[in-house]
Amino acid sequence: MVEAAAFSGIGAAVLLSLSVYLLARQPGVGSSTADLGWYANSDNRFTVFVGLNLAPFGIVAFLWFMAVVRRRLGEREDQFFSTVFLGSGIAFGLLTIAAATCAAAPTLVVHFGGRANLDEGTVALAHSLWFGLWGVSASRLVGVFMAATSTIGLRFGALPRWLARLGLLFGVVLGITGAFAGPLDFLFPAWLVIVSITLLFTRRRRDRAGAEVEP
Repeated sequence: MVEAAAFSGIGAAVLLSLSVYLLARQPGVGSSTADLGWYANSDNRFTVFVGLNLAPFGIVAFLWFMAVVRRRLGEREDQFFSTVFLGSGIAFGLLTIAAATCAAAPTLVVHFGGRANLDEGTVALAHSLWFGLWGVSASRLVGVFMAATSTIGLRFGALPRWLARLGLLFGVVLGITGAFAGPLDFLFPAWLVIVSITLLFTRRRRDRAGAEVEP
């Protein structure tokens, strides 16, 4: 059970990080490149399609992580924090997929809309929607999720105190500021990897300790 949560958490972090990286390479979306002819290159558009498709796969892995954690808590879970945990996680997933679609909009317009050339207004709109959905909304929801997860982990001893308190701090900062920008895009995936690895190794240490106690 813990292994499933750990591996799904790591998978979600990797997939979401790759998605953000590939989508942010587009001119006017996350890159400083101003050449809109970039979209005419089929190889460039392919990288955007890969990034767009990785986003929902990452969210599926993230939802699996959430489901395993909730099942492990079982009847012990606190209804208040469980509701915040579940609601913020689902909202983050929806916002992430919507943001990825908006970020890929210029590429989709060229590929499926038959537009040989893009105007700056289309790219600017995609950039604005990406920033609003990902950098403002999704970042705040994932901050709430991090805070709720850290609180649950602290109450039930599933996470070390230092990691739970660090997650609470990051969650509060993201929840207030919505600071997904540049390198901070990868703050949540990095935290998710650390939490997943911690859960995995904590379980293995407990299993070894239990085996040593048995006669």
